[in-house]
Amino acid sequence: MSAAKRTPLSGPEMVALSKRHTMTEWSAQAAANPIPIARAKGSWFWTPEEEKFLDFNSQLMCTNIGHGDERVLKAITDQAATLAYANPFMATEPRARLGAKLAEICPGDIDAFFFTNG
Repeated sequence: MSAAKRTPLSGPEMVALSKRHTMTEWSAQAAANPIPIARAKGSWFWTPEEEKFLDFNSQLMCTNIGHGDERVLKAITDQAATLAYANPFMATEPRARLGAKLAEICPGDIDAFFFTNG
């Protein structure tokens, strides 16, 4: 496929290519049957065929604020323009501020945190 405008894949095409070229976690590979997702907003996501799903799983517990929140999109855009990635052994202002905030709100003497990249 060229970098030019691509024709969107259908749901069945997405699933077939994903099953062929992607290893799925928490499932026997032959039994994996992913849901094709084309877009998401708030607590909902849609397939390429516009089938709508309520996202009870919050996309694996990592986007509880919902999909497409303008504040989150702006924060991601601003951070990517400044520094898209830093190794875990580097110090960055967002990481430093987050660690301090977590230490402030966590119970007891919890004041050190492991920020993973995976």
